[in-house]
Amino acid sequence: MPSVRTFEALNSRSFRWFFVAMLAQFSSMHMQMLVNPWLVFDITGSYARVGAIALASAIPGLILGFPGGVVADRAPKKIVVQIGQTVNAFGTLSIAVLLTLDMLTFTHLMLVSALQGGVFAIMGPARQALIPEIVGPRRLSNAIGLNMAGMNVTRMGVPALGGFLLAFVGPAAVFYVMAALIFIAVIGLIPVQKHVPTAEDIEEERILAAAAGTLQVAPRAHAGHGGSGARGLADIRDGIRYMSGDRVVMALLMINFFIVLMSMPYMQMLAGFVKEVLHGGPEQIGFLISMTGIGALVGSLVVASMPNRGRGKVFLVSALILGVALIGFVTSTSIWLTAFIMLAVGFGQAGRMSLGSILIMSYTKPEFQGRVMSVYMMEFSLVSFGTFAVGILAEMVGIQWAIGSTAIALVLVSIYGLFLMPRVRDLP
Repeated sequence: MPSVRTFEALNSRSFRWFFVAMLAQFSSMHMQMLVNPWLVFDITGSYARVGAIALASAIPGLILGFPGGVVADRAPKKIVVQIGQTVNAFGTLSIAVLLTLDMLTFTHLMLVSALQGGVFAIMGPARQALIPEIVGPRRLSNAIGLNMAGMNVTRMGVPALGGFLLAFVGPAAVFYVMAALIFIAVIGLIPVQKHVPTAEDIEEERILAAAAGTLQVAPRAHAGHGGSGARGLADIRDGIRYMSGDRVVMALLMINFFIVLMSMPYMQMLAGFVKEVLHGGPEQIGFLISMTGIGALVGSLVVASMPNRGRGKVFLVSALILGVALIGFVTSTSIWLTAFIMLAVGFGQAGRMSLGSILIMSYTKPEFQGRVMSVYMMEFSLVSFGTFAVGILAEMVGIQWAIGSTAIALVLVSIYGLFLMPRVRDLP
């Protein structure tokens, strides 16, 4: 009988420090997810403007996505992450100062969102690709599951704290706290070191290579070489060739894109939904995000405890649970019923996000992980265009119909994957 290994990756000193830094980073992120949409909706009263903020972040992300992947594969990943976090911290601090001086405008929020979108495009692939460097292939599933669990621990309490600060102290205080948390994340990464491969790691790589070999047809590409400028273009070209030639990686990227496209818009629209449909305020938004975090924590710990088999099917089932839960979310007009539904939303979201990352990194060659993860991260930027479209649709037909249509599409995509995409469904 296999042993439960829920916290195995925390045996690594480097991963423990990475985990601490991640807790600080995600705490800041979850406060921002609450305060940014609320601030925009409070200033403008427009769902379209809320979507526009997401769009402002997405455009630099798309432009810099592939260069960010090349940077992740060629530069020291930890340094890339620390520089990106430092830039984000100063961007957040600038918003806090503008709020304190009563000078903040919608334009300022757009500019900082664009800056942070560009930084995320460079930093995000490096951060994701750093995890296998820290823990090795044998503990990768466990480490990503714990990483997601940590994110959801912060989601349980931090949004409620952010809602309290927003309601009783003001948004400037939230932004000061967010900036401080990002600086803590920068410091927390200093002791993180690369993992030294063991015999078990080598055997795990052999098993994964054999599994991928039985599921793909096209040969894998090789990393490019050349001068600095030409080499960067060659690296991008080789990354595209690798992804298009590896049927497993391409299938995972495609199904992830459609699932993310259908599941993410509700997060940006939550503030307006609570204010307009549930007649709540910042405290209720924080409460609902915290309930999502509880469900997601359970889902993340389930993933962290899983053996390295049956992950493709669980990934698709998690997406299906998320879609069904979102349909329930848009039909509810009670804060307490919505809170119960958010548990299921969080559970499905955690399984979908954790296993999506695990499968892509497990079946990608190490020298291409940065570039593949840059495409994975670009999907989140592309989703912002969907969020903008949902915002416009919400202005026309109402927020419930707008989010409900994406939830129905998510259910259909998940069912399609379970029955008609064995290349993803049957991945161990």
